Amino acid sequence: MPGRPRLTRASEPKAQRGAASFAALALILALGGAAQAKSGAGVLPGASASDPLSIDSDKVDYFDREQKAVYSGSVIVVNGPSTLKASRMTIFLDNKPKGGEGRSSEKVKHIDAEGPITLVSKDQTATGDAGKYDRAEQKVYLIGNVTLTQGETVTKGDRLVYDISTGQAGLQAASAGRSQGRVHSLITPKNQ
Repeated sequence: MPGRPRLTRASEPKAQRGAASFAALALILALGGAAQAKSGAGVLPGASASDPLSIDSDKVDYFDREQKAVYSGSVIVVNGPSTLKASRMTIFLDNKPKGGEGRSSEKVKHIDAEGPITLVSKDQTATGDAGKYDRAEQKVYLIGNVTLTQGETVTKGDRLVYDISTGQAGLQAASAGRSQGRVHSLITPKNQ
């Protein structure tokens, strides 16, 4: 079907992939939404636990042994008021339930996104080379050539860190070994 991701299960022969692959896709999508419920916040900035998580891509591959799903080709993630666009996104699952509960909300442990990355949340747009979400830290990172735009204000740096639990964001300069070791902001006042 056009417009739907193609799912393959890399650890099985092609003839056995059918039903198991679609079950794996359903599990991955359910786990992404369930990961939000545990933290009380969404995966993307500005989203809440009740906001659905939608992932569209050209293709998705599920790897049983590695417990990961790789979305590739024009990946678009929508979570509440936020949208993430990437070239490729990998979701890592934790198959070791904590405390014997085994809830699905405990299974998404990390998400990596390869760029170019564009993250739009309400009135802010951030771009960068790569991004990641870490469940244990409850943080979203945007890394490499980061530009954050809000209205007429533009801030550039090397690393943006957004804390999902507090809603606080920070932009950091490039490391000392690189040429641009400072954060730069251009603030344009509104015309009266």
